[in-house]
Amino acid sequence: MDFGHENVRSAINEDRLSSLPDELIHQILSCMDSKFAVQTCLLSSRWKLLWTSMPCLNFASHHFVSLPKFAKFVTHVLSHRNHQIEVTSVKLDFHGAASQFFVRKIANYVFSHNVQELTVVIFPKKHHEFPPCLFSSQSLKHFTLSSYFLAPCVTPKTPWDFPALTSLHLNEVTLCDDNAYKSVDLFSKCVNLKNLTLHFLFVNNVEVFDIITPQLSDLTLTYGRNLKVINLVAPQLENLTIINCSIENLIAPPGFSTLSYRGYPPPRLSKEGFHSLNKVTISLYSNVPCKEEDARKTINLLQEVHSARFLTLNVDVVECISSFPDLLSHHPSPFSDLICLNIDSSMRNDAYKVKMSTEARNFLLENSPNATFIMELPEAPPTKAMKQKEARAKRKAKLVADIERHMTELQALVELGKMHHGTTEGVKDEFGNLIAEARMLIEQKMMLNEQVKESAGRHKAEMQIQFDQRTVQTESGRPQIELGKVLVEEGMQMQVEPRELPIDSHKAEMQLKGREAHTRFEACVPGIRDLVNEGKEDGFSIFKKMDLIRSLLEKLPKRQRAEIEGHYSRQLEASEAQGHLLITDYVAYENFLSDEISTFQNAFSSNIPQASEPSSSCSPILRAPSTSNINSMQ
Repeated sequence: MDFGHENVRSAINEDRLSSLPDELIHQILSCMDSKFAVQTCLLSSRWKLLWTSMPCLNFASHHFVSLPKFAKFVTHVLSHRNHQIEVTSVKLDFHGAASQFFVRKIANYVFSHNVQELTVVIFPKKHHEFPPCLFSSQSLKHFTLSSYFLAPCVTPKTPWDFPALTSLHLNEVTLCDDNAYKSVDLFSKCVNLKNLTLHFLFVNNVEVFDIITPQLSDLTLTYGRNLKVINLVAPQLENLTIINCSIENLIAPPGFSTLSYRGYPPPRLSKEGFHSLNKVTISLYSNVPCKEEDARKTINLLQEVHSARFLTLNVDVVECISSFPDLLSHHPSPFSDLICLNIDSSMRNDAYKVKMSTEARNFLLENSPNATFIMELPEAPPTKAMKQKEARAKRKAKLVADIERHMTELQALVELGKMHHGTTEGVKDEFGNLIAEARMLIEQKMMLNEQVKESAGRHKAEMQIQFDQRTVQTESGRPQIELGKVLVEEGMQMQVEPRELPIDSHKAEMQLKGREAHTRFEACVPGIRDLVNEGKEDGFSIFKKMDLIRSLLEKLPKRQRAEIEGHYSRQLEASEAQGHLLITDYVAYENFLSDEISTFQNAFSSNIPQASEPSSSCSPILRAPSTSNINSMQ
């Protein structure tokens, strides 16, 4: 697609973010701190005032060098904000002790703008009290108040006025720190509160902590301290979770269905509020052995949750009541509607030590014989002897696995050796034909040499005859001495005219065939040597692998070694035979090639003489009169 320069410039300069609706830009800016949201709005004239209409405000003091500068920024944002826009959520996160005036200013503003969600996170350096106005709002639905570090943050003792509040989460907040109150009621005006979580709850110097909420359905208490009596008035309660809270007495409303308790020691429950339980989870933890008094409290706790249909107990409960069977013998089983009993061992490393006594089993299941019983304990850790036995078994298993692997590799080496042997045999046949051809050429050369010698002998005889005839025809009047000298000189100087013989015509052809055969021989020898060397290496690899397998077999017990050797005996024998064959082939071929190379070099290194050119062995030496005859002639 072809773009013009103007179109490209227009696409680059287009501000696509600014074309987004304000609601979407507000949602994007709400994901960051208000300080950065304001700075971001300065990047575009289109966004310049968008921060003033943001419904979500996030203020964090750690983005500022000091708390006063943080307070100044918050005041500036609130004072310049569009007051016609409601505030849906506010998060206030500050370090240090903010003044009650500053907190009151923020609370009054956001509550006056119908805020629905408020999160306050404080990191106090000393004792800090929240102003009462922070705990009164007609619009607030979700409130989270968290305090960190050890300095206490104290809330007002009077009931909090949140008629629209549905969820409340308090973390490390001191709800009461005054000796003037025997009981405290903070949530009775939260008439629509449904979810309440109190984490690291502190209620000091109070006899009774009242939780009075008509619509509460889920209550979670975790790590509470100094809780003597909790009076829970919540007719709509369904789920109650208590984790590591030191509660002496728990007064619960009737009708709730799910109870989860984890901690130690077990609390004392009221007898009126636990008649409709469906699911109960009880986990008791202690670092010391269970005492008889603890066992009594645990048995009483189990009796109070007798209506449970699905019961989960940790192994500590089972261990505690099993330690005192005499106590159980005086109490019948309280569970008559039990459908499933599950013993949880996940939180104990030594759960394998726990043994459920017959009395404990009868106490839990005697009146619910059809209930499903689940108790899966981990196996006991192996002893030293068991570990040694297991280690030996692992070593044996590893040896067997290694032997099997090496036997597979040995079989692959044998197959490779067979392939090399077969290839060598094929080349051997081809090389044999070349050797046969070469031998035939050698024989032809030898025959030709004999023919040359025979022709040279006949030629010598003819020359002798001519020489003798020349001697007879010499003048009879010369002195015998001169005559002999002349004949000798003439005989030595006599030349016989060369003649073309039929043998000479084969010389060029024989030499050409010899050179061709020698060339093919030299070209073929390296390939055969490579194949034979590969076969030799295969043979050595086979024997090396067999030695390794035998060394592994020696490490096994005799009985197991005999079984494995019997299983692989044929394969080992076949492998050994194949290795010997490859090594034997190597030696045989090396000797064979050395002999043949020497034969070829000797056979084709000498030249075939011309039949018409006498050689040194068959030169025409004429028989002249001997010196003694000449002397006798004088």
